[in-house]
Amino acid sequence: MMFMEFNSKKGQIAIEYILFIAIFLLFFQAVIKPAFDFSENVVTDIQSLTQSKENIDLLGQNIDSISSSLGSGKRTVFLYLPNTATITDCNNFLKQLNYKISISNMAPKPSISNCDSNTNTCYFAKQLYIGTNNIYCDAIGPGFSGELTIFKSTNGDLNVSIK
Repeated sequence: MMFMEFNSKKGQIAIEYILFIAIFLLFFQAVIKPAFDFSENVVTDIQSLTQSKENIDLLGQNIDSISSSLGSGKRTVFLYLPNTATITDCNNFLKQLNYKISISNMAPKPSISNCDSNTNTCYFAKQLYIGTNNIYCDAIGPGFSGELTIFKSTNGDLNVSIK
């Protein structure tokens, strides 16, 4: 009889252990996983915003550099944009590169300037210092990794295109 009582306690301990694991997994699913997902989205959005800004700034510096050089010329530059980023156009009147970045749809929303909370898209512009020269470019992206050609004509007009 003592033997059966000992075996039933072993079974009770095993069942309690399984219940403890099940409660832990439910806690993990309900509390910890959403926090991880939120953190991952924040990090991904910040990385995308930072990489896009850095690479657009470098492109802008290359455009400014070739614009200030004498005569005509051509420069090939490498550009990387994350899958969420797009160069929308070159504004010839304002002399700027316009680009947008899509961010994740999470709540609460991060407070990022120039972001439309309805579409989860942030709009930015990189000011160019190209004087009276005209600039033309097509949309590039979303997400782009490759070479761009910056061409300066003899009259000083600039054209940015995919090589």
